[in-house]
Amino acid sequence: MAGSVDNGQGQLIDYRGRLLNHMNLVHRPGERQLVNKLFTALGCEVRDTDEPYLFISIAPGNKDLLNNILFATEATPEQWQFEQELQRTLADDRRLAQAHAAFAQKFRTHPQRGTHFGIRYPSFAKLEATLAHLETELDPELKTRVQVAGIFRPSDPGSPSAQVMQAFLETDVVTTGSLSIAQHIELQAQRLEG
Repeated sequence: MAGSVDNGQGQLIDYRGRLLNHMNLVHRPGERQLVNKLFTALGCEVRDTDEPYLFISIAPGNKDLLNNILFATEATPEQWQFEQELQRTLADDRRLAQAHAAFAQKFRTHPQRGTHFGIRYPSFAKLEATLAHLETELDPELKTRVQVAGIFRPSDPGSPSAQVMQAFLETDVVTTGSLSIAQHIELQAQRLEG
């Protein structure tokens, strides 16, 4: 890839192949600042403009606002109405509530098997430092809204390989779907060969 930015990352816009360029997340009305705090704690660079979207750059220093990025916006009124109705139904319908709880528990015990998106860190040490930061310095507003659902160090039971470290966060601050179903975010580091 030709081109670079201050952090040494190649310019994704110069790459001519296919790639995943962005994801759009939604949050509850009035919780924009919590989204900012969450992704800042994960080491991302958050740009809050007057636009409806927060721009969340996975690689700090990346000037490309179209690639390797997350967007976050407030749930539409229609989605928020749906979420509130779903929460009322979960409170009133025992069978649905039990199914929801079982689904959520499976998601917690086997996070790799549920829907999630991943952020890659440059080294195991950087990922460990991020986990330590989350444990000791997480903003008080986020402490009940963000939990580590599992850490899989190389060669640990459940780890995909000796080359990969994974940590899964469970949060209800943002989602790629329904706010009534927790979002998992995988934090991953890879041992590079050579």
